[in-house]
This record gives sequence, structure tokens and C-alpha cells, in this order.
Amino acid sequence: MHHQVPRPPAGPTGNRRRPRIAFIDALKARDISFLRDIMAALESDYDIRFTNSRQEAVLIETIAWVDIVWLEWCLEPAVWATNRLNMRGHGKKVIVRLHSTEVIDGRFPHQVKWEAVDHLIFVSEDIRDELLKQIPDLPRRVRHSVISNGIDCDRFAPGPRAGDPRHIAWVGDVAMKKNPMLALQILRRLVDLDADYHLYVAGEVICPRTARYLDHLVGEMELGRSITFYGRIADIEAWYRDKGVLLSTTLYESFGMNIGEAMASGCWPVVHNYPGAAKTWPAETLFATVDQAVERIRQVRPNGYRAFVVDRYSIARQMDAVRRLLAEDFAVFDPQSYWEARHEQLKGSIRSVGHIGLSEIQNLQDYAVNADHLRSALLAKFPDPQGRVLFDAGCGTGVVSAVCADLGFEVIGADFSKTAIAQARVRVPGATFIAGAFDEVPLSPVDAIICLDVLFHIVDDGLWQRGLKALARNLKPGGRLLVLEHFPEAPSDAQHVRWRSLDAYRKAAISLELSLTEIVTYRLQQIGAEKTLLVLDKAAAKPLAATDREMAIIPAS
Repeated sequence: MHHQVPRPPAGPTGNRRRPRIAFIDALKARDISFLRDIMAALESDYDIRFTNSRQEAVLIETIAWVDIVWLEWCLEPAVWATNRLNMRGHGKKVIVRLHSTEVIDGRFPHQVKWEAVDHLIFVSEDIRDELLKQIPDLPRRVRHSVISNGIDCDRFAPGPRAGDPRHIAWVGDVAMKKNPMLALQILRRLVDLDADYHLYVAGEVICPRTARYLDHLVGEMELGRSITFYGRIADIEAWYRDKGVLLSTTLYESFGMNIGEAMASGCWPVVHNYPGAAKTWPAETLFATVDQAVERIRQVRPNGYRAFVVDRYSIARQMDAVRRLLAEDFAVFDPQSYWEARHEQLKGSIRSVGHIGLSEIQNLQDYAVNADHLRSALLAKFPDPQGRVLFDAGCGTGVVSAVCADLGFEVIGADFSKTAIAQARVRVPGATFIAGAFDEVPLSPVDAIICLDVLFHIVDDGLWQRGLKALARNLKPGGRLLVLEHFPEAPSDAQHVRWRSLDAYRKAAISLELSLTEIVTYRLQQIGAEKTLLVLDKAAAKPLAATDREMAIIPAS
């Protein structure tokens, strides 16, 4: 029985988008990646990007786009990304999925910065146990779990007739580690018993040394009429259906997708007893000697192990586990739900918009300091605010809107929390308040815009850039934009906070044709942190030259 796994949260109004996952496969192209079924199952709920590039520029661009980074294979890209990029500091969740190649043949798991990884997935218990022998302190450095590979049991299904018991499938890359030499020894013994036995090999030749050896031995053992090499099969599920046996002679597998797929297709499994095989496959399917393999093949019973795969290794079971991991550990932050709940819980308290860890009095004292700097920056630009329109972007409950209204500005405020907007309307009855994201509300250009302690709560970089563009667009020529920010050195652990650098604002100002006129940094005593007020001005419209004025009054013909 499969458990219902919660779906990822939908994005809030004004920040509406689905969570994003980047799958970075260091070894395989998309059409042959072990991730194919996972991506297909998740694409209804997540925006997905796949790459098997190892170019740093491509990887950086891909990682910047997403919420969750899935590093398939613990190879060079995993080492590079965890050591060189501050992914978690930029709000990214990081998954590494590890197979046998990395543990048995490689050194890369020892070079990964596991403290920068949120979750490590092993595809089998044996490969987990092997790595824990090598890195005993790993459980203290990263959360981990075993999620077996999944078999698409709808795709891999028996044909209308049982496969021929003398047709033997051998599937995998033709290389030493798959041990095809043992398959030849088994085949020779079978052909001696019955000349109708035939071995069908599906897999790319990736080792010229192995290919040369096989070509030689097939001739020496007089097996030319008893073996067929196909290369990689695109429609492998159909290819299995006339085969009665799956022979696996591999030296090691972390899981063995070909074994599970063949069993689901109705093939009789005959599996070399490699280290850890007994943790994955039924004991009676395993062999250690040629004689045991031959005996097992001659006991063939079609469709005898499909139920085993369906019960233990179906794609549905795998996806239940993956979805549960994503829902429990990697839920993408939903800002509207967070702020709606916070404003409802702290209704009437300045703590709903201030620092939740401070008292009411402490928050009021820090807010008074913020208000003093705000007044100075506004009045320096607009000594007489009467008749001037000011937009409070992310106004919350209207605490700062009230300060601006008292100065004489005509205030318009926007916030996507309906609870906050209802309180703002009571606090500043003469102002106009709109429930909605500040970058989506219909607004004619205004004289001044304030955006105080708001932009660092937009954790998605794309939405942050969109928000800044909207603020610049809604500012009149000659207008002033005030942004209140923090620029701490360490990233925030809070899910609703994403610190950015002063340099990021400098670059944004240039691209938006705003002048960063002043940077005012001061310390709030109660919170014990520095705040920075960025004063950005939009150039006034250039006066028309005489000829331009003359052209402007000539009626169009």
C-alpha cells in the first residue's frame, strides 16, 4: 500500500511559480539517464531543468535558476559545486544521489563538502554500508537515506506469450566490470547440453580491450552461431518479451536496473552473487559457479518474479519516497502563507512586521530610528510633500505609511497579506491600500516609493529582480526610491530571508537607470544590527529643446 505524499505548495499570488529542480547528471544524457522516470513523475508539480554539462558557466546558470539542486552521481560536479558555490547560503537545497561507481572506483565522495549538502541518497543498502566504512563520520555531516531505483512496471511488462526459455538476455555495457567472460563460459556449457540456447547481448561496447577479448573467445569457443550482439537497444522493453532468461554476470552493482526490468518483463533471473546481491535480490536467484548458473537456467519458470519487483522496486514506491523527501525536507518557502499566518497570529502587534524576537517596546524603539532616517531622506528631496504621491511597497500593517501620511504625502500602500491590509486601512484611514503583490498592482508613476525591510524577504532571485524593475518603472522621472536593507556577512538560516550584497544593488541600479545617490548605514540598538538605507533617484525628464517644442505643437496631419 502506497502512502499519500503531500504535494509541494503552490506559489502565492504575486509570487506565483512552481518550485524548480535542476537535475545535473555527470555521466549520462537525458534519454539514458537513471533520472528519466523521476523527472517524468515530478514534471506535473515542479519546473525541471536537466543538464549533463560539466562547463562551470552552464552549471552556475542552471543552479542560479532553481530552488533544489539534484546532483546525480558523486563525481567532479558534486565536488566542485559543494566546495566552490555557496548554494545553501543562496537558499538552494542540495541533494546528491550516489551509485556504486563513485564508491568502488572513485575518490570523489572523500572530496565532497558534505556539510554543504542537505540530503544524500544511496540507491542500495550495500553501497551505503560500503561508504560508511570509508567515511565513518558521514552520518554526523549529512542526512542520508536509501531510496532504491524504481522500475516502471507498466512499461516493463510480459508479452502475450512467455519468452523462450532458451533465449537468454544479457544487458549492460560491454566492459570488464560487467564480466561478460563468465557469460561465455555459461553459454558454452548450455550449448553443449542443447544447441538451441542463444545469448542475446544488448549494450554498448565501451572497452576495446574487452571487445577484442570477446571477439577472440567467441571464435575459440565456437559460439559464433549462439551469440548475437545488438548494441544499445532503444525499445528495450519490447526486446525483453521473447527472452525467457536474464543472465547477469556483473562483478558489482549498486542496484542493477537491467535485472529488475527483466524480472518485471517476465524473465527468469540468474544473477552472479556479487557483493551485496543478497541484500537486493532473492537468494535463490543467485549463483557463484558455472554449474549453479546452468542448473538455475534449466529450471526456468516464466513470470516467476514480476510480483517481487512490483512489490519492492516499482517506480511508484520510489516516487513515494522521493516525494516524501522533497515534501518534508525541501518544501519551497511560500511567502504569502507565511506572512498571512504571522499577521493573523500577531494581529495588533508591531512584531508582525518587526523583529519577532523582540518585545513590543523594543520594536517601537528601533522603528522610531528607522522613521527618523526615512523622514530625512524624503524631506531632503521633497521639502513640501503636499500633493506628492508616495507608494509604500510591502506596506504590511501601515506602520510606516502612517509616518509618510503625517508628513503630508498622499499614500498608496500594497501588500499581499489581506490581514495586514485590513489593519493598515484602520491605522491610516486617509490612505489607499491594495491587497496584492507590490509588483503587480495597477499604479500610475508616483513621486516617491519606499520599500523597507521587504526585498530581503523575496527569497527567489528572479522575483527580486522583477520587483526592483517594477519599482523603477512606477517611479516618476525626478522621483526617489528608498530601500531599507541588511548586508550581514553570513547568510540567514531563516526560510523567509535572503540576504543580498550591496554590489547586487549597485548593479541593479545601473541596469534600471537609477542613481544610487546616498547610502546611509546606522545601527539599531535593540536588534543589535546595522541597517542600510539606499537612496536611489530617477533622473528628471529632459526639457524639450526649442525645435522639439515647435514640433510638439504642430498638429499631426
